[in-house]
This record gives sequence, structure tokens and C-alpha cells, in this order.
Amino acid sequence: MLPDATAVSHILTAAGVSNAVVATETLGVVCRLEAASVLRALEALRDGELDFRVLLDFLGADTGEEIEVTYHLRSLTRDEELFIKATVAYDGELRSVWNIYASALMPERETAELLGLSLVGHPNPKRLLTTDGVEPLLRKSVPIRTVEEVRNR
Repeated sequence: MLPDATAVSHILTAAGVSNAVVATETLGVVCRLEAASVLRALEALRDGELDFRVLLDFLGADTGEEIEVTYHLRSLTRDEELFIKATVAYDGELRSVWNIYASALMPERETAELLGLSLVGHPNPKRLLTTDGVEPLLRKSVPIRTVEEVRNR
């Protein structure tokens, strides 16, 4: 089921997140806001009447202009899902939400590493998949390697 977009807007406004745009899209109900407001918004949605207590997934994508991060939330009591989206500049800072949703610990590290973001406030922001010096592999600016390049490494 889809949450009521108006109720989501009211919860965010009451929490002081005035820049949120909540709309029903193909994906479902999506809330777009500034990266600086993400922590406050997630706390309000977790603790509010809509009861979004579960972070199902966290991911990022290179849009060609900036990095878009998505928080996929779920309310088990209401059987509803909500997507929170924010953008971060290339090589920008991503604030960790692990203390709001513990399930964000590993996906935050992976996303920050593969998209070249600095992970702030995370208890263990070390690289997960690559070593120091490896460029952010999921950026559009990184050329795709050929089969021969992969085999010969």
C-alpha cells in the first residue's frame, strides 16, 4: 500500500523540514529533500504516526550531474513503503544515518566508496570492496573495462 502523501508532508513540516516535496510517482510515494534535512526527516518518519521503523535499503546513483541517494523505508504496522531521495555533490559529504537505522551501516559504506562520497558520522567508514586509490567505480565518468582488461589484472 502507499502512504498518504499529505500525512507524510505534515509529519515533515512539523519536524521543521520545510523543503520536502512529496509526490506519488511510478516508484511509489517519493519524498525529495535537501541532504541537510535527511537526518531530521528520517527521525520524524520513524517516530511519527506513520511508523516507518524499517530501512529496507539504501542506495545511490550517479545522475550525470550529482549523486542521488535513496532511503527505502517500510512501516510494518501499516504495510506501507516510502522513498526518501536527496542529492549530494560529487566528492561531497554523506551524513550517516546508522544511529537512526542500524541497517544502514554496510550499504552506506558501499555507496560512499563506489560513488566517491565522504561518509561522515559513521562508526567505521573504511572501504569495504576496494583498496585506497581505486576511483569511484559506479560513477558515469569511469570508463567500462573490457573483458581482456579484467582478465589480465
